[in-house]
Amino acid sequence: MKLLVTDNLVSDLNQLESFNLTIEKVSIKDIPKQAQPLFGSDKYKFIFDEFITFTSFNKLKIELEDNYIFQIRKSNLSKFTSLGYSIDILYLDSSKKKSYFPWDLTNVIYSSRKIIDLKLLKSFTSNEKDFRNFLSYFIKELSRLKMLIEFDSDEVAEILKEKKDYKYNDALKKLKSLDQKSINRAIQYTHKIEKSINQHGYEIENSKRYLISIKKLLEFWNFRFVSVSKVFCNNAFWISNI
Repeated sequence: MKLLVTDNLVSDLNQLESFNLTIEKVSIKDIPKQAQPLFGSDKYKFIFDEFITFTSFNKLKIELEDNYIFQIRKSNLSKFTSLGYSIDILYLDSSKKKSYFPWDLTNVIYSSRKIIDLKLLKSFTSNEKDFRNFLSYFIKELSRLKMLIEFDSDEVAEILKEKKDYKYNDALKKLKSLDQKSINRAIQYTHKIEKSINQHGYEIENSKRYLISIKKLLEFWNFRFVSVSKVFCNNAFWISNI
């Protein structure tokens, strides 16, 4: 799902050409009639006739992974970004600097249909602080996944002292395509890069290799078939260079 931040409703698709997306216009009233394709699609449904609010979104009962573009006023943006997962923020003003969140990167890591573009990669590897902030978020997500294999959601939420919210539904969906071995290896790689930074200092190239290796390890197809041919590619290269 994507959110277009704008002061005035946009109905002309020509205004969205800079995003390089395949888009069709859909009225918000027609959302209940829309069926999501079984194997995913690159086409986005652009809601042109109404601003979305957090309350009205919840009433629609759609998944954050669904390919919709909603229009939103800036004042309502924070309520959505607090959800974290699967939300991409768009701005009509091309001079507006795009803000990336850790979940923007993890969404790409898990999906074999997406690649880590240079801007996203740079936003989390250009300095040690941003990279460590991502690692902190990511290791907690990996720990949550690992624990949910053995314990139920209520127990894990209590242990991690966090609210049982959308991220638990998201984690359970991921576990349908991830195995414990891959999760354990991802945790091992994460501790390895942290140890390397602590002992030898921060190296941008090492952080990039880590992210590429983690993606190859954890990525899966959205329609639940694991991308087996890509899982172990590049892991040995990364390990040998840390």
